[in-house]
Amino acid sequence: MKLSIKIIIFFLFIIAVFHSCSKDPAINKTNNLNGNIISAFGHAGMGLEFKYPIDSYESIEPCLRIGSDGTEMDIQMTKDSVLIVYHDSYLEEGTLCKGMINDLLWPDIWGCHRTSPISSKINLSSFRDMMKELTADGYDISKFTFTFDCKLYTHNIDYNTFLNQYANAIINAIHEFHLENNLLIESQDTTLLHILQKKKKGLKLFIYPPNFNEGFRVAKAMNLFGITIHTKSISEEQVKFAHDNGLRITLWGIDTQQANIEAAAKSPDYMQSDKIIPLLKMFGKYKYNINKPNK
Repeated sequence: MKLSIKIIIFFLFIIAVFHSCSKDPAINKTNNLNGNIISAFGHAGMGLEFKYPIDSYESIEPCLRIGSDGTEMDIQMTKDSVLIVYHDSYLEEGTLCKGMINDLLWPDIWGCHRTSPISSKINLSSFRDMMKELTADGYDISKFTFTFDCKLYTHNIDYNTFLNQYANAIINAIHEFHLENNLLIESQDTTLLHILQKKKKGLKLFIYPPNFNEGFRVAKAMNLFGITIHTKSISEEQVKFAHDNGLRITLWGIDTQQANIEAAAKSPDYMQSDKIIPLLKMFGKYKYNINKPNK
């Protein structure tokens, strides 16, 4: 009898050891420049399949509430230098208004409603208003990392003037909300990245290239912070090569749980996922909370 008890205890010990060693490899084997931790970001909030539109407060706020490290957001600029959180080239593609944002003044589009099957009261948001609303709802925005995907849609024939105005608007937002340490800025436009470098040192700038080789070449030549790239366009070996050369990697295009697993296995520094809840659960970060912080 005593022997069988000892055998049972032994097997229970073996099972416990097995389970402790069988955690997700993305957690056990992460090796990156972000403290060996992968930051989990939502893609424009809760992602493309969420009930509310991407880049809306109604999508970004719950993304932060459930435990995300931050979120990516698409940033455009009005004619009067107001940063707007919106993805598409023209307002009619995702709102009840018309026109290109850079052709319009903020008072012209303030209160413009987003198209949504859930509600007709979802407004187009400026970045400033979104940060203020998050703060009013009890969020400490210094605890999150935000990523600006710079959407440079314009009809301005003086493109350099537009880029300088855009860069100034970003820097003003950084100063207003103290985002020096928790803002990542990604762009496909190297001229914008050059302008930002000249205007403010220490910005965390990412090139957003069509392929890894091009991204690596530009990032090294410009001494950028990192590379933002589609998860299918980079291998685990290339991620390590970037890390060995001091470059951070952000992966996007992650739209399934399997894509979450495969992307995490590459040990990037940051992931922008359309499946943010499964990703947070995989990393042990998910917080089920139906209330905002101050509720």
